[in-house]
Amino acid sequence: HLAVGAAIAVLFLVLYLLPLGVRPLVRPDEFRYGEIPREMIQSGNWVAPKFVGIRYFEKPPVGYQLTAASFKLFGRNAFALRLPPALSAGAVALFLYLFLMKKTDDPFLPGLATLAYLCAGFVVGVGTFAVLDSQLTMALTLTLGFYYLAWDAKRKSAAVFWLVATGLAAGFAFGLKGFLAFVIPGLVIAPFLVWMRDWKKLLLHPWIPAIVALFVSGPWAWNISVQEPGFWNYFFVEEHWKRFTSHTYDKKAKPFWYYLPVLFALLPSGLLVLEAWRGWTREFLRRPLARYLLLWAVLPFLFYSASSCKLGTYILPCFPPCCVLFAMGALAACRKAPEQCARA
Repeated sequence: HLAVGAAIAVLFLVLYLLPLGVRPLVRPDEFRYGEIPREMIQSGNWVAPKFVGIRYFEKPPVGYQLTAASFKLFGRNAFALRLPPALSAGAVALFLYLFLMKKTDDPFLPGLATLAYLCAGFVVGVGTFAVLDSQLTMALTLTLGFYYLAWDAKRKSAAVFWLVATGLAAGFAFGLKGFLAFVIPGLVIAPFLVWMRDWKKLLLHPWIPAIVALFVSGPWAWNISVQEPGFWNYFFVEEHWKRFTSHTYDKKAKPFWYYLPVLFALLPSGLLVLEAWRGWTREFLRRPLARYLLLWAVLPFLFYSASSCKLGTYILPCFPPCCVLFAMGALAACRKAPEQCARA
């Protein structure tokens, strides 16, 4: 495990950190995501984001705050601008590795799944580009991963600990992108508990994360409503409801299958599917972790596909469970038919 961990660390350094300051900024996104944190630092107002002095209510401020903190530490440059998304991709990889070490007894799965995630072309591209999707993916991965640890905990104290961690991660996700922090986990967790027929946890488990998330996000939510009384109406109606239901942002409607070609961005890691499909048996789907990962990969994908506003980066939170499922299926297939796996 030490050698695998070292290899993953070197890969992260080479693919993610070293290239950050090499290429020039890309218009318009990277300039916008650099200017808003710069104005935060200049004005001293870290509550209400502004872009060239104009109120910018598209997202909550946490993503901009992370970039502003990076500017404070490393100066205003391309490396500092792109560091938060790169570190977020690394945090997802680290979590997947530790999570799988804890929840599976397969010695090869943690390393293979983590390498698959870090090598996926889309993950590298978004993780070295100044947008907030990598940070949101990290927050949602922690939210959903912590919840599974809570569900699977053998002791009540451990379950409460992981439920609190789930709420902390969800509150952080809310500060990055708003109500998706609750919608995406809810889309996965509720059907999983129904599938497992775990009715008691379906009724009891949501309360602790909800209270903790409210505690985390409440102070900012109150401050922004005081500073900018119109924020919540605009943020909920325009940036959530209308984005999902109308073509206000996408003048030309994109088809429901828009994200299917985006899945090719899992390459080269996606090549694991050539072996993985043989391992996805009925017995495989009896495993709670496999069920959870399947719902995590599929249901948010369908949710984003149903939205009227579509951008390729939106489905990045589906990539961590996909990479784990690919790795699990490929390893199961190799153990089932090692000779066929060797020929492939």
